[in-house]
Amino acid sequence: MRVAILGTGNISKEFMNASRIAEVEVCAVYHREMAKAAAFAENYGIPAYFDDYDEMLKQDFFDTVYTGLPNSLHYPYAKKALCAGKNVLIEKPFCSNLAEFDELVNLSHEHNVYLIEMDRVTSLPNFGVIRDHLGELGPIRAVTIDYAQYSRKYDDYLNGKISNVFTTEFSGGVLSDLLVYCVNYTVALFGKPTNLIYVVDKLSTGIDITGTLVMKYPGFIATLTGSKNSIGDKRSTIQGEWGTIMCDTVPSVLKDVDKVTRQGTERISVYEEYDGTTYTLFEMKRIIDNDDRAAGEIRLAQSRKVMEVLQSARKSAGIVFEADNR
Repeated sequence: MRVAILGTGNISKEFMNASRIAEVEVCAVYHREMAKAAAFAENYGIPAYFDDYDEMLKQDFFDTVYTGLPNSLHYPYAKKALCAGKNVLIEKPFCSNLAEFDELVNLSHEHNVYLIEMDRVTSLPNFGVIRDHLGELGPIRAVTIDYAQYSRKYDDYLNGKISNVFTTEFSGGVLSDLLVYCVNYTVALFGKPTNLIYVVDKLSTGIDITGTLVMKYPGFIATLTGSKNSIGDKRSTIQGEWGTIMCDTVPSVLKDVDKVTRQGTERISVYEEYDGTTYTLFEMKRIIDNDDRAAGEIRLAQSRKVMEVLQSARKSAGIVFEADNR
């Protein structure tokens, strides 16, 4: 797998660090400003850089594109890459809505290339540990996840400078940025909910800065709370009649996992040498290098379920992205 990356922000830097561990070759970088593309390439030793995306896609020295761009740009840039016959590693959230998702999936099938989401959850070793211990909890009765992460860009908002992560134009908000990890985790373990409601506090721009997503399942409720303007917990708990699995980290990290029963507390987590980006990239490389179509389709099916939940949650809260009107 030889990759060209789109964007030079923090998430692309995270990808570069993971690529070195996963032994993924990054061959090119794109930014609409040539100076930023050149500086990023020089800093990471990337041999080629572009400010013309169409020109970059004509090159044959890479086979995969990574989209480290604002949320609303995932769809148009991924679409061009797929039509150019490139595999696409697409950042979370997959795209703005289900219409975009379905079109991208159809294009990946039409051009016989891979389309895989950087979910950062399901490839974690401790996600597998939690999944394997669920049966020991008895009937599940409650799931609670808290993910508060104060955004430095909220300070800019208070001072009148609005970042793209806080606009409907760029499909921003806490659901798309933070709670998407929690939705991915919950849906991967329990499937889609039978019903849901998303209660939010909105900014003047129309996006959710704080929100609680309540998802109803047979026999239990999952409550996922996220905030980008408060300092609070990062914690996940799965409560059953026989025991509870507790983790004082968010689903994209999953370290120090405990199982609590009447007999006491047992640390069940395994040591994770790498972060979620690295483990996810390991799996993406395995799928593409081994042409594992079945695994690719399983991941797409999971991503679609997550997209369905995200779209229903936004509808519940009256959040409309500009992409929804195109």
